[in-house]
Amino acid sequence: MKTSSGRAKGRPPRLSKEDIVAAARDIIADEGAEQLTMRRLAREIGCTAMALYHHFQSKDDLLLHVLEDVAARLPHPVLPADPRERLVLVCGLMRQAFVENPWVVPLVARGEMVAPSAVWMTEEIIAALVGCGLSVEQAFDVNQTIWYYTAGQVAAAVRQAGEAGQKPAGPHYLETIVAEQGEQRSAETMPYLSRLAGVWRDLEAGYSYQRGLHHILDGALDPDSHPAR
Repeated sequence: MKTSSGRAKGRPPRLSKEDIVAAARDIIADEGAEQLTMRRLAREIGCTAMALYHHFQSKDDLLLHVLEDVAARLPHPVLPADPRERLVLVCGLMRQAFVENPWVVPLVARGEMVAPSAVWMTEEIIAALVGCGLSVEQAFDVNQTIWYYTAGQVAAAVRQAGEAGQKPAGPHYLETIVAEQGEQRSAETMPYLSRLAGVWRDLEAGYSYQRGLHHILDGALDPDSHPAR
């Protein structure tokens, strides 16, 4: 006997790719990509691991679909004509996507798994760098620098956000050193760091991703500053 939907009575509803991807995304977001296995996902959904393989060839295939699901939701605004402005905007969008989905960073870092719907960002970054006067090869180098800066900055931002509110921040290590060896001794052994010790936290709080990006671009956009490959 069949129900009005056409499936046999008493038989569980057929899994859709969308349902599987959504469940996998939830596991990854809550526990990390390393905790996602086909068996773990099957238990979460209430099916057999073999049933998942009817939709996905492997865990990597599933992960790619999860990445694509995330990428397809990202904003794709109208970009400014000025290449540097365009570059800063796209890099900011990339960073925001990583902040909202930090588990994406180690997957993308492998270099083997990028969602097709996210490739436009890298294309726009390279194109903007070329538009600023760099060769394609130089643009590649700067893109790599931006990637490493962005990934590292996101990792630090996510960690700090997770620690916020757990306990008051202790003194910065420079403040501790100055307190231990005294201001005069500190001024002699590390004159610049000792001047920063009392304001480091405030300066750190006022530092932004965009400021760092502009520091990179100020040096990187000079074609003559690049060493020969």
